[in-house]
Amino acid sequence: MVNRSKRIGYALEASVVNFWKSYGVPAKRIIGSGAFKNYSEELASDVNLNGYKVECKRRKNGTGFQTLYKWLDQDESSSLLVLQSERKPRLYVMKEEQMVHFAREMGWMDKLKENTKGE
Repeated sequence: MVNRSKRIGYALEASVVNFWKSYGVPAKRIIGSGAFKNYSEELASDVNLNGYKVECKRRKNGTGFQTLYKWLDQDESSSLLVLQSERKPRLYVMKEEQMVHFAREMGWMDKLKENTKGE
């Protein structure tokens, strides 16, 4: 039996993949969630989202994430949260609805439009 935390992680990864596939965006869960990255660069990360390597993290109570949620909700109109620690690259955090808008603007969902034109 797989341990509880791995089941929870798998569930998040699967839901991310299914969500994006429903929009027609290429998404695939990486076998072993990055455990086999030493064998191939293709096996690094948890999910491949239209060519982007995605790391998925879930916490029961949001421990460690609460400040991020608070900052994103600070101004109702905030679309992105930019974070930077000294000597580290900037990080961009956005809510899922904003990510969908971004993906649509980037043309990731064009295949979905093309597939529904002939129907």
